[in-house]
Amino acid sequence: MVPKGGSMSSRPSKPIRWSLVRLGFGTLAIAVVGVIAWNSVSFEKRPRGKGKPNAHPGLPNARSKPRSVIPDDQMMRSDGPPALLTRQEAPSPFRFAEIAAKAGIDFIHFSGMTDAKHFPTANGSGVAIFDFDNDGKLDLYFASATLLPLGTAVKGPNRLYRNLGDNRFADVTASSGLGFQGFCHGVVVGDIDNDGDQDVFLCNYGSNVLYLNQGNGAFLDISKSANIDRPGWSSGGAFLDADNDGDLDLYVANYGEWIYPQDDLFCGDREKGVRIYCSPRTIRPVKHNLYRNNGDRTFTDVTDAAGLGRADGHGFGVVAADLNGDGQIDLFVANDMDPNFVFYNKGDGTFEDVTETSGAALDEKGQALSGMGADAEDLDGDGRTEILVTNFANEANTLYQNLGQGRFLDISPYFGFASDTLPWVGWGTALADFDNDGWPDNFVTNGQVDNNRHLLGQRIKYEQPASLFHNKQGKRFRLATRDAGPYFASEHVGRGAAFGDLDNDGDIDIVVNHMDGPPALLRNDSRSRPPNHWIRLVLQGTRSNRDAVGAKVQVVVGQRTIHRQRKGGCSMLSANDPRLLIGVGQADEVAKLVVSWPSGAVSTLEHLKVDRTYELIEPVR
Repeated sequence: MVPKGGSMSSRPSKPIRWSLVRLGFGTLAIAVVGVIAWNSVSFEKRPRGKGKPNAHPGLPNARSKPRSVIPDDQMMRSDGPPALLTRQEAPSPFRFAEIAAKAGIDFIHFSGMTDAKHFPTANGSGVAIFDFDNDGKLDLYFASATLLPLGTAVKGPNRLYRNLGDNRFADVTASSGLGFQGFCHGVVVGDIDNDGDQDVFLCNYGSNVLYLNQGNGAFLDISKSANIDRPGWSSGGAFLDADNDGDLDLYVANYGEWIYPQDDLFCGDREKGVRIYCSPRTIRPVKHNLYRNNGDRTFTDVTDAAGLGRADGHGFGVVAADLNGDGQIDLFVANDMDPNFVFYNKGDGTFEDVTETSGAALDEKGQALSGMGADAEDLDGDGRTEILVTNFANEANTLYQNLGQGRFLDISPYFGFASDTLPWVGWGTALADFDNDGWPDNFVTNGQVDNNRHLLGQRIKYEQPASLFHNKQGKRFRLATRDAGPYFASEHVGRGAAFGDLDNDGDIDIVVNHMDGPPALLRNDSRSRPPNHWIRLVLQGTRSNRDAVGAKVQVVVGQRTIHRQRKGGCSMLSANDPRLLIGVGQADEVAKLVVSWPSGAVSTLEHLKVDRTYELIEPVR
């Protein structure tokens, strides 16, 4: 086994150091109709209520379900799942065990929600999975919030748990310097100075915060000196090398502007004295931000110069990946009740705004939905990256098939998502291969916004079951929660979710940050018969950014080629395992592995053993 780019060594359990099928449902016919129809799409923004667009924010139904599809007695029932969900005849191929308390995680989230229903308190917080001390084990960092208006009280803090191995964690918040106390929504993780350790950016209501990893288990707040502590209301973001100069830039998704007390509108029933959360349409959207890394631990806001200066999106989930196949890292942003943003990288540090022509801004009916969580992955094996977005109840989660040439098409009804996601409010999500069969599956954490709808006579439950879908070899998804574990048979109020192999056993685990409660740590115990196999890639850039964000991987096993990317962002409010864990099914060898680095360098490796971790270093020339 001789690499054609890079260097290597091998051992089974420790890192090994180194210096496509089409959808089977008439895609072409659907694509032609979809592309033709796209030209007549208008960007009419619809409220969640039943009234006219821009309905008065004080209406009781200002954040009620839109264009109702499921009858109230099915969607709002509190005695079980809606009758429209797919009947699961066979048990799930997945098995997950919830082990948070047993693992020593005693974090309790605080949202700041009170009877006053201040809008920012609805959106919850995220969680990050990353190795803060470089010991080879993934640690956990949970975000939390406080009471509004800011300064009313001190709650929290965010908490960091060190992975001790053997599914045990210890709280090291005090010694780490990451005990932020404020109103934190999202966590973005990346190596901003290419020194080999992971730094942490917090997306807050208030000033954002950047922590520099000092390499000794402690972090230093450099927000002011880095020129990145701008006050506002940020929800999430992504590190990416937008200008391909070898260091990570930062895209920050902003939800909007909400200033207390002038923006603290009353929504609900005044006679009953019941407040509910207002519609997102009451929130003024603002520009998102792109910060260019200056290479000296400072950043410059280049939003307008980069072509990203539109201000019409309530931003949530961000995905940085090559969406149009040109080798450049692009941006997708899920927006709440606004068209999703799609920006294609032009290769010179600027972007082309293709939102209106991409096909991924609206649903198949030409409507903007309540986009929250997002991910992107090649679901059908054709080498092109699909996009998934989670939405509000009665909207269904949206799956956009990549048609090539930078165009997407909403295929949600044809891929098995429509009825099984319609009842729920979806948040954090991933397109991840949970059973290592080589086909990315889907997890979504769900949960309603208001916890008091029953006081208005509405049978809308606050807690909702999580969703788990199995990818049937790129042809469609099937709901797969039956016998997947007790967590999937109960209900929760989920928000942020992160994904990674916490116990280094070769499968992807799940961590969910629940609103105002303990989190879930879902250990993946799925076992196929005969067993599926995997390889793990730890990519290290040299000419490219050290995290190798933007790298693309091809894995050849038998007659299949599996395509994966080292993405930035993903899910919602959260940060995932930066390593690539790639399921290869029952193959006992990877015939060929090709890594295309952001710099243009290519590493080619052959005849790799499975069930091992490989660390690849980008060739320097």
